[in-house]
Amino acid sequence: MQDPKEFMAKAQAQMESWTAEMGKMQSKMMEAGAKGQAEMAKQMDSLNEQRKHAEAQMEELGKANMEAAKEMQASVQKMWTDMEAQMKEMQKKMMG
Repeated sequence: MQDPKEFMAKAQAQMESWTAEMGKMQSKMMEAGAKGQAEMAKQMDSLNEQRKHAEAQMEELGKANMEAAKEMQASVQKMWTDMEAQMKEMQKKMMG
C-alpha cells in the first residue's frame, strides 16, 4: 500500500488536473450546436457527479486511520481508474 499522505497528494493533483480539463471541455461544449451541447451536457453532468464522489471519498480517506485507509485505498483506486477512462472518452469526443 502506498503511504496515505502520498496517495492523497497524488489524488489531489490528479483531481486538479481533471477539473482543469473539464473546464476546457465545457468551453468546447459551448462552441457546439444545440444538439451537440445537449449530449455533451449529459456527459459533463455524469463526469461532475463522478468527480464529486471522488472528492467525497478522498475526504473520507483523509479522515481514516491507517487500517481503514488501506481498505479504502483500493476502492478509491478503482474509482480513479473508472474516472480516468471516462475522462479520456470525453476528451476524444469533445476535443477531437
